[in-house]
Amino acid sequence: MDEGRTKENALFLNARGGRLGREGLAKIVNKAAKRAGLDKPVTPHVFRRSCATGMIRNKANPYYVKELLGHEHLDSLEPYLKLSIVDLKEVHKKCHPRERQLEAGG
Repeated sequence: MDEGRTKENALFLNARGGRLGREGLAKIVNKAAKRAGLDKPVTPHVFRRSCATGMIRNKANPYYVKELLGHEHLDSLEPYLKLSIVDLKEVHKKCHPRERQLEAGG
């Protein structure tokens, strides 16, 4: 184990009590995805991206999301922001003058 990286300061441990590494986490995620019947590849990064995207879509402060992910700059959140057609329709409905007129009954 690397100096300063003891199991005492590790958040997740493997079955032998050491740090849960990247490969171990990937195995756990793959196993869970197969049990769930998912046919697309699932990686720990998929969870990371989904979490960040969900937080931002639900109006979490991007600064806190950036800090949680360990990024230095807000620009680095860009890859996590996958817009769907539902997101675009919601913004259109909220911002377009004709849509606001229809909503107001005019």
